[in-house]
Amino acid sequence: MNMDNIEAFLYAFQLGSFNKAAEALYLTQPSITARIQSLERELEGPLFHRDGKQIALTERGKQFLPYAQKILHAYQEISSTLREQPLTEKSLTIGCTLLMSTHILPEILPIYRKKYPGVNIRILVGSSAYIMDKVLKKEADFGLVRTVSHPLIESFHLHTDTLHLVVPPQHPFRDIPRSKLTWDMVGKEPHIVLAHGTIEWFMVQRHYHRNQINPHIMMEVDNFEAAKKMVMRGVGISFLPELCIAEELANHLLFHISPQPAAQLTRKIDIICLRDGNRDLVEFFIHAVKALDRKTLMSKTI
Repeated sequence: MNMDNIEAFLYAFQLGSFNKAAEALYLTQPSITARIQSLERELEGPLFHRDGKQIALTERGKQFLPYAQKILHAYQEISSTLREQPLTEKSLTIGCTLLMSTHILPEILPIYRKKYPGVNIRILVGSSAYIMDKVLKKEADFGLVRTVSHPLIESFHLHTDTLHLVVPPQHPFRDIPRSKLTWDMVGKEPHIVLAHGTIEWFMVQRHYHRNQINPHIMMEVDNFEAAKKMVMRGVGISFLPELCIAEELANHLLFHISPQPAAQLTRKIDIICLRDGNRDLVEFFIHAVKALDRKTLMSKTI
């Protein structure tokens, strides 16, 4: 039921004339007539007796009058309350890993801010387990994490990330043909890996174990950005996520090598929320990622 039509009906009743209602609402008389006729069609009967310029409520109009007054009053009350609400009370809390905060959120949030400019956004950064805990405690509206599992959590696939082996541009491996570069040669190079016990650490260890290689691990760090900086400075080589290294590869600050057989090191990135959480919000972010041109988001992948 259209609020403008209800408002036209009430003004016409209170002022006793379609012309006066039009003047009060800064509309033309035909516009008022059209709105009331639309309402009459919806209610399947006339609301006014028309006698020249004089109007009077029909029985149907009298029955509808108190409901129309309540509807308009409720609408005005809701509108007033929402207008008076400070913008700082409209907030969104997103939990995410460091990689997500650095390489995915900067692409998505401008789209969200354009549609919802008055929302105050808070970002919580931590491990996937930490973010899941924040979502469970309702301290975050949703999270961007590696795949996690919990009976109260609902997960939606957002992106599949791949770890690639990278070296600094001046590294001699650049000049070795792929067919001649072996994992045995790579394993002897000093490796910079994510801290012991992380899923990425286990992925790299499992890969070398399958190839019967004991890699030379000379440094462990707690985040990929630190590992990337170390590789760029020539400290060692490392497996790094595609989202993390795209700009450096494009600017020739890092070089991707592919010993054979190719490593298959992938991990899923999910968006998580409570099962009774705001699904519309989650859907917005999922569609925002999918709507991005691959050259703006996924060009940051290899």
